[in-house]
Amino acid sequence: MKKVFFSLFVIYIFSGCKKIINVDLQNTAAQLVIEGTVTNTNSASVSITKSITFSSDNTFPAVTGAIVSITDNTGNVFSLKETTQGNYSNANLIGVPGKTYNLSVNVNGTVYTSSSTMPKQVNLDTLLFEEIAFGSKFIWIVKPQYFDPPEIGNYYKFIEKINNVRNPTLWVWEDKFTNNGISTRPLIQQDSVINLKDTIEIEMQCIDRNVFRYFVALQSLKQNSSTPANPDTNISGGVLGYFSAHTSQKTKAAVKR
Repeated sequence: MKKVFFSLFVIYIFSGCKKIINVDLQNTAAQLVIEGTVTNTNSASVSITKSITFSSDNTFPAVTGAIVSITDNTGNVFSLKETTQGNYSNANLIGVPGKTYNLSVNVNGTVYTSSSTMPKQVNLDTLLFEEIAFGSKFIWIVKPQYFDPPEIGNYYKFIEKINNVRNPTLWVWEDKFTNNGISTRPLIQQDSVINLKDTIEIEMQCIDRNVFRYFVALQSLKQNSSTPANPDTNISGGVLGYFSAHTSQKTKAAVKR
């Protein structure tokens, strides 16, 4: 199946809800796609491309020559330089939990803006592994273990690598059922390819509510594939994509009984 816009190639598994916007796949013109991140571990980065129509191939054109900056809530301004076509970054901008970051992207005189507050980091303690029966077969699952703080309203995103190869699946959830307690909620995937002795790396991100809602909308998109839609972005100006200020923590372990 072809990609529809920039996100349909990814499978998302999580619970939540959802604002989505229905579109006509055949007639919708290409739209600007902005994906920006500020983390507490790596350089700030922004990717700018154009979406494709349903009848196009899988090439997503890069948008060059944009003016990109990020300002924090203490008045610091960081300009992002174009490092490769459509990719902008600033190695001096390392995010701080609790700060709010404001994105500004100027493309051919039109300015797009967004804001995201980096949550406090919740520590990822360890990875647990379990072999479970799933349908007619057994699969290995990973269970990230962490202690969810007492404050309600923590949101998490998990990215998995198997033997240094990134799994396209993302898991996103909130603390609705684990508030103020130890979470070992599993990362379950029906077609899991994890085997005994594989090396698994999990990245846990603490994301804000708007980013959580964006990825929840992607899940709604997948579940309602007969009614194609785009997730509700947190970027103003009529574009696709998202801007996320989040913490990032990675841990790695070998699968064992």
